Amino acid sequence: MAKICRKSAIGSGHIEIAPIFRLFNPMNKTSQKFTLVIPTYNEAANIESLCSLLAGVLSKENIDFEVIVVDDNSPDQTWKIAQTIAEKDKRIKVIHRVDRRGLATAVIAGWKNAKGDILGVMDGDLQQPPETIPLLLNKLNEDALIDIVIASRNIKGSMALRRSAWRRFVSWSATLISVLLLPKLVAQVSDPMSGFFILRKEVIGEKVLNPLGYKILLEVLAKGTYKKIAEVPYIFAERKKGGSKAGVKQYLLSFIYLLRLSIQSSRSLKSL
Repeated sequence: MAKICRKSAIGSGHIEIAPIFRLFNPMNKTSQKFTLVIPTYNEAANIESLCSLLAGVLSKENIDFEVIVVDDNSPDQTWKIAQTIAEKDKRIKVIHRVDRRGLATAVIAGWKNAKGDILGVMDGDLQQPPETIPLLLNKLNEDALIDIVIASRNIKGSMALRRSAWRRFVSWSATLISVLLLPKLVAQVSDPMSGFFILRKEVIGEKVLNPLGYKILLEVLAKGTYKKIAEVPYIFAERKKGGSKAGVKQYLLSFIYLLRLSIQSSRSLKSL
């Protein structure tokens, strides 16, 4: 059991791209709250720094926010460190899961407990810069038709710093497989494997999300209800502490999930 501390349609809109270096206006704080979910497993070396950076960036922009750390009972006790942080900063919350494991399902668990009107997700390894979040939020609020904003590694202005050959292979092959199995869905975005994005809460509403593996974006794109998608470039940093979770098992789970999603999408199209 987890311990908590402290319209079904495939969208088909235009993609808008925002430059990474630009002046932006803060989001409308009076009516919107932002919930950022961070799924973690053995990120004890990074979680304190990440929470500190996030609090600094979001507070500086006067953003009404909460951060929900969802930890899958990490052997290095990431959850315990996060709980200590949460005791000092009530904007940080922790969900300690002892009965389930999986990045994508951890994200869903966090979203189910979110109080925000806007939901987001980012990794807990400090490879995705917190400074990009205000850009994502600003882009979302530029146009009422935009429902999802994705931080992309594959558009002008983006960069990936010194990823290992294995990580490059996994990312490249997963994207290729998704293009082959889900061409219409993937055509909407440049980085379908991104784990760094935000969306309006209404996109997923009461929908039943059932992802497998460590990627959640494709599940949102396949089952969510949205009008337009925007993308913002960012610099994907090198991991400095801890180890990558993207092993062979996660790769195989992602392949099975993509195959399952492809079959489901084909059945949905045939029933129309």
